[in-house]
Amino acid sequence: MASTSRDAAGKLLSPKIRSAKLLEVLNSLEEDESTKEKEIIFISPPDNAAGDFTDEDSGSEDGHKGGNLPGSILHAAVVSEGSDTGEDNEELELQPARKKQKKIPERRRVWTKRDIRPNFVSWSASDPHIEYLKSQELSPVGLFELFFDEGTINFIVNETNRYAWQKNVDLGLTAQELKCVLGILILSGYISYPRRRMFWETSPDSHHHLVADAIRRDRFELIFSYLHFADNNELDDSDRFAKVRPLIILMNQNFQKHAPLEEYYSFGESMCEYFGHRGSKQLHKGKLIRFGYKIWCGTTSRGYLVWFEPSQGTLYTKPEKDIDLGGSMVIKFVDALQARGCLPYHIFFDKVFTSVKLMSILREKGVKATGTVHDYMTERCPLKDPKDFKKMKKGSFDYKVDESEEIIVCRWHDSNVIDVCSNAVGIEPVKLTNRYSNASKTRTQVHQPSLVRLYNEKMGGVARMDQNIAKYKVKIRGMKWYSSFIGYIIDVALNNAWQLHRICSEETQVDLLAFRRYVACVYLESNADTSSQGRRSRRLETESRFDMIGHWIIHQDKRTRCALCHSQTNTRCEKCQKGVHAKCFREYHIK
Repeated sequence: MASTSRDAAGKLLSPKIRSAKLLEVLNSLEEDESTKEKEIIFISPPDNAAGDFTDEDSGSEDGHKGGNLPGSILHAAVVSEGSDTGEDNEELELQPARKKQKKIPERRRVWTKRDIRPNFVSWSASDPHIEYLKSQELSPVGLFELFFDEGTINFIVNETNRYAWQKNVDLGLTAQELKCVLGILILSGYISYPRRRMFWETSPDSHHHLVADAIRRDRFELIFSYLHFADNNELDDSDRFAKVRPLIILMNQNFQKHAPLEEYYSFGESMCEYFGHRGSKQLHKGKLIRFGYKIWCGTTSRGYLVWFEPSQGTLYTKPEKDIDLGGSMVIKFVDALQARGCLPYHIFFDKVFTSVKLMSILREKGVKATGTVHDYMTERCPLKDPKDFKKMKKGSFDYKVDESEEIIVCRWHDSNVIDVCSNAVGIEPVKLTNRYSNASKTRTQVHQPSLVRLYNEKMGGVARMDQNIAKYKVKIRGMKWYSSFIGYIIDVALNNAWQLHRICSEETQVDLLAFRRYVACVYLESNADTSSQGRRSRRLETESRFDMIGHWIIHQDKRTRCALCHSQTNTRCEKCQKGVHAKCFREYHIK
């Protein structure tokens, strides 16, 4: 019989606890190749998020490698709460002992062999906001500033100056300087050095004139060290992300305000890289980014992030009644979508979130949902045994429908046996799809139910967003534990701006790298410090007037002289910050 134990603070621990060192757990995960599912490890942050000590992280700023964790972390005790649910994904975390609660008997569902008969209305909504954005013909900078708008920039400036003043430092940060800092962070995504100070070195192999001419090195370091996003006197002690909570709220508001109105959305987990000592850090086996913050994300099918929330575990986040933490996050995302209107959205997610109970709740909210599901989350749906299914030919499937709530569970034999659950899509029409056959070494056609085909087509928005972010993510990190999270938010804002660019600029599209380069160049050139004559002359020598990259003509309220013909004009080049007629635009940018 298992016995209870107490932690260092005397708290009673649950009986199903086994202690281990983090180093031992990591070595075990590395050696165990049989486990295909991801493993999640919680390393607890400070209990109190309101202290100044939570601003700092003892890790180095430059050149940190993910595998080289400090000994204090590798030899720290880790505990695993045993799971009696049979889940493949375990969460290793310290938890107080839970009181035994009386188990409420589950309602037995009646499963029938027939196709689903959903009663949702068809999608017929239009998106006037996207039509408005198309009419504005916004440049990449204009699209990026839909999210980092004037209100957000001024908020960060005020909070940073407040924090510096609390430290007896007269920082005097301006919006212009903050945009220079943002420009350098964006530029570090595609041009990075082992040490960020190398941007300002005079050595010919490292000096970057665009950065050096925009802001002085010591000024950048000072601003970056005091970047702040919340008032330390008004922090919520129960929120692990209280230091960045106001920014999360602002970003979610802006993302949802300008999100494309679509029928299909994906929900899943994203990872923000982090190797320090604090925060809700986790290890995900099988992920490209293994250490970092897990972030719940709701995206469009193309990868536009609509809503996000950093994971804090069950100790800090209370799940909805009868639903686990993942399902609770899906419901919060649906609530955010329905704030724009109660439309028949269709949400796709994987087996981490799916349950028959969640499908029932979403159906009551008028939301369609489809997702892969674990066998033990199907509420005893009597499908054919998976072992027998593997002996059948590819394309075989079995299905049952809950009579009372029209929820279908389908088991389909592909490369493996998968279960898919839906409250909106059924089996018909069954179509043929190409699959590789190991026996014949050729591609053959197999039958594929409708809900499986739609899931494969529309699921993957979070993965597309992760792929875009990973290409050119911000490389500069600071001493604060949340600096990597800020870089993640900047990357997400750029991804969203680029997704809007693809929708609004159908004829003159640029790729993600060119989009980021344009934003970085405009922020560094148009917000550069030109207070001294020497710096102004250096900037003129390196002017990018003729580089043919990212020059956009935009409207300006105040009429100025055209840089070419010198007559009055109400348009200008956004990158060069010069007034130019549309008829003079091409000639002005050609040598």
